[in-house]
Amino acid sequence: MTTDASQSSAPEMPWDKHKRAMVVVAHPDDAEFGFAGTLAKMTREGMELAYVLCTNGDKGTSDPDMTSERLGTIRQEEQRNASAIIGTTDVTFLGYGDGELESTREVIGKIVREIRRFKPDVIFCQDPYSRNRHNHRDHRMAGQSTFDAVYPFARDRLHFPEHEAEGFGPHKVLEIYTSTPTDPDLVVDISDVIDVRIEALKAHRSQIGNPEELEERIRGRVSELAEKHGLKYAEGFRLHTFNPGRPLPAERAVTQG
Repeated sequence: MTTDASQSSAPEMPWDKHKRAMVVVAHPDDAEFGFAGTLAKMTREGMELAYVLCTNGDKGTSDPDMTSERLGTIRQEEQRNASAIIGTTDVTFLGYGDGELESTREVIGKIVREIRRFKPDVIFCQDPYSRNRHNHRDHRMAGQSTFDAVYPFARDRLHFPEHEAEGFGPHKVLEIYTSTPTDPDLVVDISDVIDVRIEALKAHRSQIGNPEELEERIRGRVSELAEKHGLKYAEGFRLHTFNPGRPLPAERAVTQG
């Protein structure tokens, strides 16, 4: 059942009950295109945030004079700038090439290490199971690797025992939020931070042709979902819980409070 945000009080959100959130995505700019407004709200409410980028995005260009090595360096710097605008300098690059990501034990292990290091309560990532459109292969691999890293690998101490030698013990993530679903069960009002989302996205200069056109496109994208809930701008998610006794929520919307 859809909750009309104009007629209901806001339910609890990650920033109400938890302290730390982690983003795990495939490429630089994926988080900013997908859900930077929600990330900005979290940091402004006092949550600690860390980014994990699986690839360096070194293939995303049509410039005939650009090289993969130079582009990878540019895009990493752009991501650090964007993350700082959102509210964090904790940014980790796993170092894989764009288009070269696989859901292997090695990749999963690297994500597990970051989970055990930062100890997030919740994780935001890409949906590996999207059926409404063709999803970039790197997005699918990053999403699947993140789900597997959370459960069971990060939880069980005998997986990747080398992490304990570094001082990183096992950790249980409570929830995963996957972005841009066609049927969200959580809609977050980002009307108060839409300018932050756009500013962070513009930090990815190598990926932007016309900044004004980009801003118009982003505002249109996030207003379409928002209108269904009486909001101006919004982002939607599917919630995945790792507590077997906890029911998944019906669709709900979050106002600014």
